[in-house]
Amino acid sequence: PNLIRPSEDSTPWWVYTSNVDGHFRNTRLASFRESACEIHGCAFEFKCACGIGFANGEPRLGWHEWNDKVQPTDACRDTKLVMSSDAIPSSLILCNHCQLPMRPNVLMFHDTDENVLRGINFERERYQTWEGSVEKEIETSGKRFVVLELGCGPTVPAVREESEEVVSDCAKIVQSNKSRGGRSGSVSFIRINPKHAEINISTIEPTQMISIFSKAEAALKEIDLWIELLQ
Repeated sequence: PNLIRPSEDSTPWWVYTSNVDGHFRNTRLASFRESACEIHGCAFEFKCACGIGFANGEPRLGWHEWNDKVQPTDACRDTKLVMSSDAIPSSLILCNHCQLPMRPNVLMFHDTDENVLRGINFERERYQTWEGSVEKEIETSGKRFVVLELGCGPTVPAVREESEEVVSDCAKIVQSNKSRGGRSGSVSFIRINPKHAEINISTIEPTQMISIFSKAEAALKEIDLWIELLQ
């Protein structure tokens, strides 16, 4: 599970996940810990809930009673409590600074809490910076890029949509390079899903799209086996 980085300042991989279980923070997956974008946050972190009744600094409709109780300090915005997976409390956790309840650091529907959004947006910006560097490498150095998508269904399609957008953008760069006689990189897309592994992207060659109707663990083991046999 632990891959070797070319240097401390760069990584050839990034994890983009909608899961909130903190899976890629596991010590057995140290290679991914600093290169994972948890787009919906992590359920094992708790943040002060003082900002839940505001949107862009303005009070949200229907939250006046809560907001009247809010007297946050500057420290509230940076307060974060990290719990282990076997120690989730059964009662309320209170912020040490304002004594308001703390909330899971998870982005909910129509969530406007800046205390939660701040960290998630920071991680998204880091991921976007990395994605931009990948596109640059494909364009200038002819690098090969693979998007490996595991178990992302259409019910919550955020990751599927991101995968398809990244693959489409990179495929356009490859095609543009070929038309100009430049260095020809490549992009491939592997989608693994028991029921919804189909891929329909018009900008990428059919041979570069691989649908595997399987559970993720079984498919990864099979891929690993074939890599070993082909080496």
